[in-house]
Amino acid sequence: MNMLPLYFAVCLSVAGLGAVIPLLPFYATHFGAGADTAPLVFSIFSGAGLLAAPAWGRLSDHIGRKPVLLASVAITILSYLWLANAQSLWEVFASRALAGAAAGWLAAAQAFVADSTPKADRAKGLGFLGAAIGLGFVIGPSMGGYAVGGEDPNYMLPSIFAGTFATLSLLTTAIFVKEPARRESRSRPMFGFGLLANRLILRLFAIHLGVYLVFTALEGTFPLWCEAALNLGPRDVAWYMTFIGVVLVIVQGGLVGRMTKRYGEARLLCVGIALIGLGLFGMAFTTDAWWALLPLGAISVGFGFHNPAAQSLISRASPIDLQGGALGGAQSIASLGRIFGPAWGGAVFVSMGYDWPYLIGAIFLIPILGLTLPLLRRADA
Repeated sequence: MNMLPLYFAVCLSVAGLGAVIPLLPFYATHFGAGADTAPLVFSIFSGAGLLAAPAWGRLSDHIGRKPVLLASVAITILSYLWLANAQSLWEVFASRALAGAAAGWLAAAQAFVADSTPKADRAKGLGFLGAAIGLGFVIGPSMGGYAVGGEDPNYMLPSIFAGTFATLSLLTTAIFVKEPARRESRSRPMFGFGLLANRLILRLFAIHLGVYLVFTALEGTFPLWCEAALNLGPRDVAWYMTFIGVVLVIVQGGLVGRMTKRYGEARLLCVGIALIGLGLFGMAFTTDAWWALLPLGAISVGFGFHNPAAQSLISRASPIDLQGGALGGAQSIASLGRIFGPAWGGAVFVSMGYDWPYLIGAIFLIPILGLTLPLLRRADA
């Protein structure tokens, strides 16, 4: 099946997301939020996603991937219109909660790829999906950074750009994306809680959670870190996000498929976690805007390895008719990390200093890597 239309639609959806992500903490502080509260704008998005993602995933198992893609992107468009017209802090948070609740398009897209690829090529297919996401993070932050302006930021225009990207994604999905063929047992309950009895899936969920707790602490505090450590503003942060997107495109579009075939998902997962930890450690000692690209690059490569490898392993460990639910569960686990990651990162940022979220994150990944290593024995068995 030709999945290019799906990849293009996801790229556009992520471009919309990327157009607003770099400026959200600044938008929150514009309405009076402090450095400990501003990162929670990411947490509210993820809290809503935590509750909604499994339902979207299982709904896609029952009614199909395309209807879920269409419905969730349509609601996302409404969230951007609300954000563009926000007049107070609560509206910024509420609009992001609506966007989080509508983020089922990602789990549905992952399940679409799982439906359309054999197990041997699943990490490659998910890697291409990750490359589309990375390309979206090239386009979105660069456009958002251009739109927000310099000394007198315009927070409305990037939100309008985001809504435009989401509208184009909706049209692409409606016209060009075709429902994949899949084997399905409709005797399964709507909510596949039986997945939690699978110890391998539980281990993979725990690893996924640990990585996201650390990565999203970086994501939530990075704009504020740029301001405190490097004296940079929203437009500069947007260019860093564009750099991260370029790295993700290269890694997930060009490296993941080849490296998975040669080394396997488990090894790729271990290498990814190690690179994220090393990059975070390097961030804590960075005082120059250009040198920051080196640890950011390591983190981006590591995250580019982690996501398709983890998603492929979760998909392969789940029954074929519960793949949407399993990948929706993985998205919920990521959302759980996105709730608490920015929260603990912001608290440490304020109480201990702007470098400490990254040092603590690097240390925390050591036991997460230890939890991952037994997967190598399973892969070699």
